[in-house]
Amino acid sequence: MTNLLKDEEFSGALTEILKACEKEDHELRAAKVKEWQKYEMFWHGFQHLFWSDRDETWISTGDAGWQDRIAAELEDDDVEEFYDYVIDIFTSHGESIIAALSAQLPVVRFLPDDADVEMDVLTAKTYNKIVDLLYRHNNAKLVFIKSLFYIYIAGIVFSYLYKDTSEDYGTNEVSKYGTEEVEEPFNTCGDCGSEDVVEGYCTACGSDNIIQGTRPKTNPIKIDTVQEPKSRAKMDVFGPLHVKIPFLVRKPEEVNYLILYTDQYKSEVKAALDPDEELEGIIEAEHVADTDRTEHLEYTGDDAQDKLTVIRLWLTPDRYWMAPEDHRKTLFKNYPRGCHIEFIGNSRIPTIIEEERLKDRWNIGVGGLSTFIHADARCRPIVPVQELRNELINMTEDTIEHSIPTEFADPSALNFDQYGKFSALPGNIYKASMRGNQPLGNSFYSTTRATLSKDAPTFQKSLDQDAQFVTGSFPSIYGGPSEGKSRTFSEYAASRQMALQRLTIVWTYVVDFWQRTMHSLVNLYTNIMVEDERFVTRDGNNYMNVWIRRSELKGKIGGVEPESSDSFPVSLIQKRDMIEKFIELNNDYINSVLYTPRNAKVIQDTLAFDELEIPGEGQRSKQIMEISEMIGADPIMQGQMILPSVQIEPEIDDDEAHIDTLIGYLVQPEGLDLRKNDNKSYENLKAHLRMHQMSLMQKTMTQTDTPPGESPDTTAAEPEA
Repeated sequence: MTNLLKDEEFSGALTEILKACEKEDHELRAAKVKEWQKYEMFWHGFQHLFWSDRDETWISTGDAGWQDRIAAELEDDDVEEFYDYVIDIFTSHGESIIAALSAQLPVVRFLPDDADVEMDVLTAKTYNKIVDLLYRHNNAKLVFIKSLFYIYIAGIVFSYLYKDTSEDYGTNEVSKYGTEEVEEPFNTCGDCGSEDVVEGYCTACGSDNIIQGTRPKTNPIKIDTVQEPKSRAKMDVFGPLHVKIPFLVRKPEEVNYLILYTDQYKSEVKAALDPDEELEGIIEAEHVADTDRTEHLEYTGDDAQDKLTVIRLWLTPDRYWMAPEDHRKTLFKNYPRGCHIEFIGNSRIPTIIEEERLKDRWNIGVGGLSTFIHADARCRPIVPVQELRNELINMTEDTIEHSIPTEFADPSALNFDQYGKFSALPGNIYKASMRGNQPLGNSFYSTTRATLSKDAPTFQKSLDQDAQFVTGSFPSIYGGPSEGKSRTFSEYAASRQMALQRLTIVWTYVVDFWQRTMHSLVNLYTNIMVEDERFVTRDGNNYMNVWIRRSELKGKIGGVEPESSDSFPVSLIQKRDMIEKFIELNNDYINSVLYTPRNAKVIQDTLAFDELEIPGEGQRSKQIMEISEMIGADPIMQGQMILPSVQIEPEIDDDEAHIDTLIGYLVQPEGLDLRKNDNKSYENLKAHLRMHQMSLMQKTMTQTDTPPGESPDTTAAEPEA
């Protein structure tokens, strides 16, 4: 526990700040929580719901004992059975929208502060490489999909950034320093006491009465080298059931507090805190608090005993004014940029306080237009459509079951005991008695058959169309049939484009959120970076190292922006369609782009045709392997000539393919990085390039008009008649 927290008055002031933040906007949040819980339960298929004012939660027909709970709520001893079938279009439309928006991740690119300053440009390029690395470290595709899930069911999403340290990421060699005491010689003037002595004279008074002596001095000394686990910049996303912020703010910059509620095992909390005996007793007595995030779930058994709720509060300095004056001054003095405080569940006892800026750890994204920061959930318009559809489906099922009429009979006309001994088989004859002179038929009665309205199918079709319109999840987004009669490709493409325009608003907001999150995450990475790092990228069928160097992070960044921010993500099917159209054009310039070896691999992946053999890919792969061998090796000096460490093979190599591959590598960021930081490797590659250029020149000079692989034409020309 932090020393400041041992002051009971200061600790109590922090608890009061937390309670005040929790109480703020309570009624507004309670109304929104009711919606968010309902939408999340709808997503999981619990769509026949009843609100309990007593328990302040939703009761689902999927819950055990739901009838008793509703009966107690309604003060009615008998709650009738009813159909609760669900044909879930709520989740299906949500998945379609999420799939369309996550077809590809937003590409975030950093800009230099000054394009004429080389270090600024280099730093911006290095930041772009860091983004690619962070996408890998955080499994960014899944995080992005989860963000879209919260946008759909809640309209708001929160990204949390943190440092994660583990030996699984590798280790860094770190030097440990101590101190040693040594005797330091010094000179002082015997007349005035000044130590400004030069060549035996005091510069202060000019005296030559100089006294020499020694005094102890403490010097730093390296005492050991240890391996410490590496850290990574990580991110996670949360929905509003776990996170509370002020309601009446208009944009993320105005948020001055944020509360995160999570449930953790008590053993994890103890390991993080290393608590004293008193605090350990408090931890053991705690349990999971009943808060918004638990929805309709109930913790029982071991879960209730082994876990507790951890509440984490971030404050900006302006929130310090909620504390009494003395404690406010303490906060401003020790945490001038803001603070992060952790509390234990129901007791609200603070256990950790540290300086941390809220905006360094959190980013907030919304899914659409709103007066205040909490936008409506994207799923809100489809909820009544889903409820009407459920009613219609259950009504249809009820009608079908009741279409078999109920039969009534006079017991004096039919002996039920005797009749019940026989199976009801076609053609059977049973004994029956007439009542007086009345026809036998008067002793029997059948109820009217239930019939479904003829308008039901039309109504259901109308509901399906409404669901598509209110969500923007039209069939053309996910490959369904177009609405026109011709169903041509151009008609389908136009329909899809118009459908996606509905989602452009959501896409714009999501890209802005993602851009801010990645900017903060890159800043976190650069702050925890200890040494140069590298990661491996795939180049066709080969692999290359990409280096991130600390020396390249000294420039200034002018900003960050999404690449092609106005364009909607292109799906794999769209890419495939565009490539097929380009091929059909048979344009020389377009063909030169399509059939470049590097792009040919992209076409192969897009068409999902791995068995397709790409011409020249073997030559390109061979050259990339040779590049890897030459990086880190010195070129060979023969007099004034520079020869590469890897020689070419003129009999095997296609010089043109090797030259294109080499030049393509040298002008890419990886090649430019070599030029700046590993000039020997760069010159080695250039020497290899020159050898291929000379080989190509020699082959061209000796080439005949005979196509390769064919014998020259030796037939003599026929004489003219």
